[in-house]
Amino acid sequence: MRYARHMLLNGFDASHQQRLAKSSVMVVGAGGLGSALLLYLAASGVGHLGIVDFDVVSESNLNRQILYHPGVIDNLKSHEAARRVRELNPDCKVTVLNRKITDDNAVDSIRGFDVVADATDNFIVRYAIDEACRKLSTPFVYGTAEQWGGQISVFHFNGAAGYRDLYPESPPQSLQPPGVMGPMPGFIGTRQALEVIKIITGQGEVLAGKLMVFDVLNNRNHVFEIG
Repeated sequence: MRYARHMLLNGFDASHQQRLAKSSVMVVGAGGLGSALLLYLAASGVGHLGIVDFDVVSESNLNRQILYHPGVIDNLKSHEAARRVRELNPDCKVTVLNRKITDDNAVDSIRGFDVVADATDNFIVRYAIDEACRKLSTPFVYGTAEQWGGQISVFHFNGAAGYRDLYPESPPQSLQPPGVMGPMPGFIGTRQALEVIKIITGQGEVLAGKLMVFDVLNNRNHVFEIG
């Protein structure tokens, strides 16, 4: 009964739900994007979720990182996120890696997972994820949220381009974090979760080789070809 509303979707049946149950998804980053990704993937029935994060919860996170509440400030995000996922869906296996992804550990961190979802805010980490996914031929669902907008794409799926094809060189990164309206990471993270689910279940058109750009302040979005 938990997934009964999925079964009412046109073209979606128990075999698709079984694919979700047998799937494994690594979410790199348990912040704003990661909150939406982890909650919705767990609720949708993904069987195994990996969580990579090394940060602790701070008060400034609470406007957008809905995994957390004031009572867990200063606790490790990875551990608190895992606890929330297990509460939401006890059938979901959770693997926690309390570390920062680097060029040296990226391949070992994501090896064995069917899909990797980027929920970071760091270009260097994204390049490390991108290279590891290229080596492992693992689909990489990218997302970013800033100000009143965001981007999503899917890399290394069915021969699609990678993150480095979109950004050959790292853009300048300010020491001051960018502003972001609270719901924006949830909006982008939810869209990422949908791309992950489409990849796993074979439903619909995946954003492979395309970049979708959102401007919610002015109610505009555009899709661009990559490469």
